[in-house]
Amino acid sequence: MNESAQQIPDSGQLGTLPLIHILEHFVDKGVTGTLAVHQDAVVKAIFLRDGEVVFATSTKKMDRLGEVLVRTGVISASAHDAATKSMQQSGKREGETLVDMGILTPKGLFEALKVQVEEIILSMFLWDQGKYQFMPGRLPAHVVPLPVRMDQLLPRALDRLGGQ
Repeated sequence: MNESAQQIPDSGQLGTLPLIHILEHFVDKGVTGTLAVHQDAVVKAIFLRDGEVVFATSTKKMDRLGEVLVRTGVISASAHDAATKSMQQSGKREGETLVDMGILTPKGLFEALKVQVEEIILSMFLWDQGKYQFMPGRLPAHVVPLPVRMDQLLPRALDRLGGQ
């Protein structure tokens, strides 16, 4: 680990250091916890277990599962609309609803969640303003650990950063 990475505090401003370096620091430390990033009213979080990225969440509407799946071409807008109506009636989560309706298989849901998590993380790398805070500790119960391959995600992040 390089010397500057050792000096990264558990909280701070994004403008002073790119998020990709902040995340790399916590991955290298092998920690378990949540790296939350706030920009205006939006909060996105990356969950780590023993230094491995395992999940991500966002409060932004465009990062919701159905929105991501429509944007990436996994499901149609009409399937998303039908699932949204069904969710409102049943109170179930979006992924469960998509499986119940036969729009996704359970394996397809797992793959869809991976796409959603990767899209959230990639979008976070584009942020150059905001606040971050790392909170060590156990992961929340709603976190479904997924295999996020950072070695495959980082080149995609660099492509997006270059295309800004």
